[in-house]
Amino acid sequence: MKRILSFILITAVCLSVTGCSFEDELDAGGLLSAPMMTTEQREIHEALTNAIGNEITLKYPKNGENRSAFVIENIDNEPTEEAIVFYQYKSADLDEGTVHVHILDQIDGKWSSAIDFAGSGAEVDRIFISPLREGRSPSIIIGYSTLSPSLNQFQIYSYDSENINTVYTDNYSLLSVVDFEDDGYYDIFKSSIDPETGKTEGVIIGQEGNEFYTIATVKMSDYISSYVQCRHGKTEDGKRAIFIDSLNADGYLQTDIISKSSKTYQNLSLVFKDKAFEKSVRDTGYLTQDVGRDGTLEIPTNEIMAGYEQADSVKNMITVFSGFDGDYSLKQKYKGFYMINDGYFFNMPPDMLKSATVKIDETTGESVFYKLEGTAQQSDKELFRINVVNSSEYENYRALGYMLITQQGQLRYIVKRTNTDEKLCLKLDDIKDNFYLIP
Repeated sequence: MKRILSFILITAVCLSVTGCSFEDELDAGGLLSAPMMTTEQREIHEALTNAIGNEITLKYPKNGENRSAFVIENIDNEPTEEAIVFYQYKSADLDEGTVHVHILDQIDGKWSSAIDFAGSGAEVDRIFISPLREGRSPSIIIGYSTLSPSLNQFQIYSYDSENINTVYTDNYSLLSVVDFEDDGYYDIFKSSIDPETGKTEGVIIGQEGNEFYTIATVKMSDYISSYVQCRHGKTEDGKRAIFIDSLNADGYLQTDIISKSSKTYQNLSLVFKDKAFEKSVRDTGYLTQDVGRDGTLEIPTNEIMAGYEQADSVKNMITVFSGFDGDYSLKQKYKGFYMINDGYFFNMPPDMLKSATVKIDETTGESVFYKLEGTAQQSDKELFRINVVNSSEYENYRALGYMLITQQGQLRYIVKRTNTDEKLCLKLDDIKDNFYLIP
């Protein structure tokens, strides 16, 4: 189980940090295959192949919230939804590897082909369906990836049930849509990296009538090699913001925070550089998260765990998750042990931070919490251990004294308390209260 989870994590890091990707469909000897279709997707796929034939391969967006080859949304403000499908012809002679976009509409409850057009790249990076201005139908915004992330291209389309029109085209390295006003209408945010100098610039693009224009430019952190993640959320004082994790030239993660205040767009991290940006620099893998799932985002940093002299891996690190506070600085919200491989964070109470340490059981892969006595190596009074198992294994572990903390899908997060008379051996309810799943 541990090996499987580790493989998934390494795969995710590879995809997000280096930009590498897997083909959507592999042959019989491959590790991955296209996701199973739902009943609705099968109906859409049948209507698609009836219109254009079977010699196609579905294409899946590589990034963003919409990762399906089938995007089902109302894009024309009529009562029924439309389906947007991405595909590529299997024969390179037909389109030389270009991704195609096919729109299907519903007529009397049945899916029917409406419009088909070629995109501007071989891969779909991301897609947004967002209203850019009041009173208008949602726009279709598709980013197409290239071999060079600095040359990715996005196009904005308008659709009226009969026609599809390209209304705007631009290049980007990072692309998102942002509702800074919290009014249900969005602006485009893009940033580009100069591949030679590493210089960057953030641009907010808006729509007025039929025209698109630059609302503002925002200074971004320079000398970065790639953007890793862009998340929408709030700062601690309730401001809408986007948190952008990037990999700098030295191989460390850092975070820009873009927000709007009094009609001015700012990169809060750089405006308050000494209190925010410089304190956000950390090791790779530690991405900005919504730990408490309350809409506010926290930036992780690391400290050496009690009982260790140096930090050389997740095994001896304490992770601090900090929010951007109203006094324009990063303020600690959570502090504890972050097991990235298994996707959980355990917030350690103050007594545990001072008087406990964590070691990894090399045989089982479990996180084992000990009472600190001297160094971590010398500490042998076990308090409790946390494990992650498949649902099919859970009953076997329960018979050994493990208890359920929480579950997600087929995974069960379990704990076994050892020194129940020791103050540091938290009760099950306290363990549950301090346990956070981080996807």
